Amino acid sequence: MFFPFALTIRTVARTALGGVAIAAFLTACAPAVDDSGTPRRIAREVDELLTSIARNELADDPELATRLGLTESSTGYRFNAYLTDRSQAAYERMRVKRLETLEALLAAPRPAEGGTQSRHLITVTQAYRTAESLFVSGHGQTGLGQAFPYVADHMRGAYIDVPDLLTGAHPFNTAQDARDYVTRLSQLPGALQDERRRLQADARAGIVPPVFVLDRMQTLAETIGAGPAETHLLVTTFNNLVAGPDDLSLEDETELAQQVETLMREDVLPAYAEFAEALETLKADAPEEPGIWRLPDGDAYYDTALAAYTDEGITPEALHAQGLLEVERLTDELMAALEAQELVEGTLADRLELLAQQEGQLYEDTPEGREALLARMRDHMRRAETIMANVMPAMPGTGVTIRAVPEFLEASAPSAYYSAAPANGSAPAQFEINLSNISDWPDFMLPTLVFHETIPGHHLESALTAESANLPLIRQMVWNVAYGEGWAVYGEILSQDMGLYADDPLGRIGFLQAMLFRAARLVADTGMHRYHWSREDAIVYLAETTGQSREAMAHEVDRYAVWPGQAAAYWVGAKRMLDLRTRSQMVLGDDFSLREFHDVVLSGGPRPLALLEDDVERWYIAKLNADH
Repeated sequence: MFFPFALTIRTVARTALGGVAIAAFLTACAPAVDDSGTPRRIAREVDELLTSIARNELADDPELATRLGLTESSTGYRFNAYLTDRSQAAYERMRVKRLETLEALLAAPRPAEGGTQSRHLITVTQAYRTAESLFVSGHGQTGLGQAFPYVADHMRGAYIDVPDLLTGAHPFNTAQDARDYVTRLSQLPGALQDERRRLQADARAGIVPPVFVLDRMQTLAETIGAGPAETHLLVTTFNNLVAGPDDLSLEDETELAQQVETLMREDVLPAYAEFAEALETLKADAPEEPGIWRLPDGDAYYDTALAAYTDEGITPEALHAQGLLEVERLTDELMAALEAQELVEGTLADRLELLAQQEGQLYEDTPEGREALLARMRDHMRRAETIMANVMPAMPGTGVTIRAVPEFLEASAPSAYYSAAPANGSAPAQFEINLSNISDWPDFMLPTLVFHETIPGHHLESALTAESANLPLIRQMVWNVAYGEGWAVYGEILSQDMGLYADDPLGRIGFLQAMLFRAARLVADTGMHRYHWSREDAIVYLAETTGQSREAMAHEVDRYAVWPGQAAAYWVGAKRMLDLRTRSQMVLGDDFSLREFHDVVLSGGPRPLALLEDDVERWYIAKLNADH
């Protein structure tokens, strides 16, 4: 998972980027001219348009350039010295620029239908069309592939994202990198001020996060903004890394370290205190309960968000009904699996709790216990690598590390998430698990979690896309949730199909519980945002339905409250992929190849489900025609 970013790239950075060509880098990312009949003139125009779009997006989002692992020579400006502009003016400029981009995409010449370049154009156009459909609301934050109704929340915002950027993604290879760290840190107070002003402006229009979200935000802001300055993570990170660059003198190291500590004491920590105080004030007019329906035109926003995260024509009412049916089916299957383990008394939650308490299920909340849990997860990934090599077009060459979420991010981080490797190869991909409550992770739940996040899930899809799909840079910047999360859930199901639970009946129970959780999410998300469920309603429903802890489900509900519709994408995307696989098997019979099917799904990269369906149909029709 990636967090959205934002802060202060001003005129200097935009001017620098506008005057320096980055075509060499971007062209290297672009595919060759289609062999599908597109005239070279049209292919060149489309390539140039996609290059220009990427250039403009990077100009406005230097933090994204850092997280992607790009180089300053390739982008044409020193993006590592800037934070992304989070001001209201920047928000308004972004909407105008994206409208202009959408107009340019719609007016672009059309490559040959079905070709690689055509798919690039369709995918990027859809991303901008979707962004505009949510920008219309005029509040929150809208990106390419994801949108949020509130400017910031307990999962994202400058107060979380910038410390994460500086401690986890900012490079420290040269003296200039060290100076850029100091420059970025100096911009953090302005970023907090910009987001505070936007939160307050939205609140005056009746758009304010629920009180329980503001409570969590305030706690986080006070925790991250706590002194003393000299022991703050942003200071100690700098002090630990500043000795790395060979071209930085000891005298300069000392001077920069003093600047960092002074900035923290005099500017950054007071800015956090001011931000936390503003959050306290916002509670006076904040709703007690969740539900996007409470916002102006909230029902329309939810319908649009669901379509953005899933597919056109999907309604909250249909998803709610489908979720209830899936919950009933999966509950019966899970109860049968528990009975096979002689867990026959009590509710589903009671039986799962008894299973979690069995010997060997819970890991100790000690350094040794945490490392044992992580080692167990690495073992599961190695098993999956061996099996999945038989049915995948290739296996990733890029490595992935499995580690615990850093302690300072535990309160804001999801239960688990994957981050792709940077483009410059400076680090492997990362899968991080939140161990703030290690009892939420009994051993029987770990296999499915690993298969979702690494092999055959997120890591396999992301790494193969980076290594072989040859996508233009703008497509690497566009995330399609239904495709990406749908593939990861499909990976969980594929793991069962390939026998990874054959000798692990308890792991299969974890798999069924995970599937039940996906279905229950549909019910809870639509329940809150369309049927006016309270926070307590949603927490109780999820805890009783899935057997997971109340605390864990409260975190989930709070996530859905600030990210309406996103949770539905997992089930919708996976179901579409399963349906396409079944259809392909029925059409091709003995000629069906699971490896070839996966190649078709993966080779096109993240894209709308309708385009994925078109690609699969073209594949099996071509195979049929070749046989006759």
